[in-house]
Amino acid sequence: MDENIYQIAEQIVQLHQKAYEVYFPLVEDVCSRTVSEDELSHLLDYLLDFACDEKILGLYKRVCRKYLDVYPGCIRDYIEAYREMWGEEDTYGENC
Repeated sequence: MDENIYQIAEQIVQLHQKAYEVYFPLVEDVCSRTVSEDELSHLLDYLLDFACDEKILGLYKRVCRKYLDVYPGCIRDYIEAYREMWGEEDTYGENC
């Protein structure tokens, strides 16, 4: 049973690495231009699913910082969604 748990944990790590490899160029693109709120929401939805991983969380925060002044309501909603999903208690701006 311990071997099965180890294998599952390793698969999760690999999945997070693959997600980072896929989402990194998308974040680079979205942060290099101004996108619509719909496009932003789609990307943040995808990132939120993996935001328990520190590297993906970094991408999530980067996008949120970039668009906080452009779409403040949307970003606040995604900050709250992160806190609800992953239990973040700290204030977003102070610990990013």
